Amino acid sequence: MNKNIKKITCPQCSAPLEIEDTQTVFTCPYCQFTSKIEEKKEKFEHYMLPVKYNILDIRKELIGDLMKNPGVPDNLHNKLKIVEYELKFIPYWIISVHNHTEYTGEGEYATYYDRFKSGWRKIRFHLKPEQGVFDDEREFTIYAAKEIDKDLLNFQISTRGKRYFQRQEIEEEQAVIEPSIINVEQAKLQGITLIREIHKGLILKEIARINQVVDNPEVTSVFLLHIPFYFIKFKVGRRYYQAKMEANTGRTVVTQIPKKITYTLQVVFLGVFFILVALLSIILLLSKISPVGLFLLMTSSMFSIRTFQVGLRRRYKEKED
Repeated sequence: MNKNIKKITCPQCSAPLEIEDTQTVFTCPYCQFTSKIEEKKEKFEHYMLPVKYNILDIRKELIGDLMKNPGVPDNLHNKLKIVEYELKFIPYWIISVHNHTEYTGEGEYATYYDRFKSGWRKIRFHLKPEQGVFDDEREFTIYAAKEIDKDLLNFQISTRGKRYFQRQEIEEEQAVIEPSIINVEQAKLQGITLIREIHKGLILKEIARINQVVDNPEVTSVFLLHIPFYFIKFKVGRRYYQAKMEANTGRTVVTQIPKKITYTLQVVFLGVFFILVALLSIILLLSKISPVGLFLLMTSSMFSIRTFQVGLRRRYKEKED
């Protein structure tokens, strides 16, 4: 059979037919039935995480996380006002891939000779043939929204409590559904590429030169998961801040931290003080009291860096377990 010809069956009379690969409409010569050829799309499971935290609950969680940081304004429960917010369902592909990788190559070894007292004068490196196997299964999370959001891209998501996607339920929440720009085949290819890169890295830890790699990657499961996130703009005093919160678990993805002006001034004062101490220690280092100067230089430098790092931090991310 010609490569540009494919065999089909008439849906009306079941007669065997031959048509061109690029043909999208055909008419059966036996029953005169005309039909359109539709490309079959691979089916996949589509899930979502429900919204368990409304905007009032999310406000409480946000305030709780902000209170973990030093220098936030007093009575934040009354001062923090949510100006506007938007609830979006962001798509992620969850893929499990099993791969059996066999490799051959050359490992690097060293030969030591010409011993001298407690060491060796010469070392010669040489290669030896090696082979091995890596066999494991890994799960990958692939961000699939059109707009790249670095905070959501690297966010550690959970699939616990997922259920089948319900558009009506999302519309009742007045939420925006972000479509996936990656189809199931592209997601599978990304998963296979990721596990191959991991295995290649493991191989290069074992040997210095790769001669041959034979693998057999297999996608064991794949599904699309939409996760709800709040995009929040809030006000404390006269200033505005932004935060991103996960609406299923109430976790803080990232938020800007409001700081009291007095606290910021204290941090700057302490930082400048430690810098002055560091300058003084340099003077002592140049004099005869070098041990004292060295100690002061090390401690003051450490304290000044840490003071500015913690005291002037403006963003908070919830730590992963």
